Amino acid sequence: MNVKPETARAEKRRLVGRSISHESARAHVTGEAIYTDDLHHTFANVLHAWPICSSVARGKILSMDLEEVRKSEGVVTILTGDDVPGVGNVGAAVLDEILFPSEVVYHNQAIAWVLAEDEPLARRAALKAKIEIEPLPHIRTIDEAIAADSFSTELLKIERFQQEGADIEAALAEGERRLSGEVRIGGQEHFYLESQVALVYRDENQQYIVHSSTQHPTETQAIVARVLGLSKHEVTCQSLRMGGGFGGKETQATPWACVAAIGVKKTGRPVRLRLDRQRDMTLTGKRHPFLGKFDVAFDRQGKLHALNIDLYSDGGWSLDLSKPVLARALFHVDNAYHLPNVRVTGRVCRTNTTSNTAFRGFGGPQGMVVIEEIMDRVARATGLPPETVRERNFYVDGHTTHYEQ
Repeated sequence: MNVKPETARAEKRRLVGRSISHESARAHVTGEAIYTDDLHHTFANVLHAWPICSSVARGKILSMDLEEVRKSEGVVTILTGDDVPGVGNVGAAVLDEILFPSEVVYHNQAIAWVLAEDEPLARRAALKAKIEIEPLPHIRTIDEAIAADSFSTELLKIERFQQEGADIEAALAEGERRLSGEVRIGGQEHFYLESQVALVYRDENQQYIVHSSTQHPTETQAIVARVLGLSKHEVTCQSLRMGGGFGGKETQATPWACVAAIGVKKTGRPVRLRLDRQRDMTLTGKRHPFLGKFDVAFDRQGKLHALNIDLYSDGGWSLDLSKPVLARALFHVDNAYHLPNVRVTGRVCRTNTTSNTAFRGFGGPQGMVVIEEIMDRVARATGLPPETVRERNFYVDGHTTHYEQ
């Protein structure tokens, strides 16, 4: 039925100036909302998973003595790589995330998982594991990765010049004034309201039902099926509620669902895996830290003439979504400003830290922080107000971006 224009206008007037509640707001603030981790209370025989973690940033596992863990009160079984029925790799972009590693690649990485009758029993049992690890050299920072030539991607590059056949050094040399520098941008924790959690069970048709606090149910379904050695139609994934995600549950909700699913396969019982806040912040990736190095040429009026920017992101131990995050930083490095002659490059650094991942803005904020720092430094170098320098470099009709839009 078509709505008459005057009716639509009256409806808008009725809402303008009023505070309109989010559709889930009442359930959230009253505590009536059901989250993924609330579901396990509806099952009588749920097993609870807890990780046995690495004590080093990088090292080769020489031996695992889990006998005391197995003997502990309430322990039903321990999950290791031998229990994976399909492909023991949960990488979303490429297969570079071993679920049960033989060589640990970041501090506190999960090596094996205890399944017990309740979570406190699983926690206590995990402390009894005796893991012998031979420490190996590790890389912790972007600077260390650059020095060691440790990268997860090839060089990404965008360049555009006003004159055909020009190069960045020639364009920089043409500027009246020139300065160089660098800017470092730290990471950030997503801190979603509900931590990473999954509940997996088999229904009456022996289908695997995965309740996961995930932003990407289809990807979680596909990778759980891969790990179990099943077709995707044999796995159903639902996301009841996330308590926020902000990118942190796009790819990184999947490993926990996979571990729980392996537990179901091995025991036949429902399995709940919930990371407490400490494990969540230890085992999951953040917003990518960045290092931006730049060389800029400009005139006395603060107008940019040429700009060379090298971006380095800390991807952590696996690729995850680091490549498209870096690509977006390259695209957003102009922000609102016209860059007449520009060369911008990027590399994803591989470090022995948690694998960094999507975060609201997806690389755009890091790219924009770099150009805003450059604008501030140009303003200080010319003695002009920073808002004046920014305004003089705004895009206007007829300009083209550095990616030819």
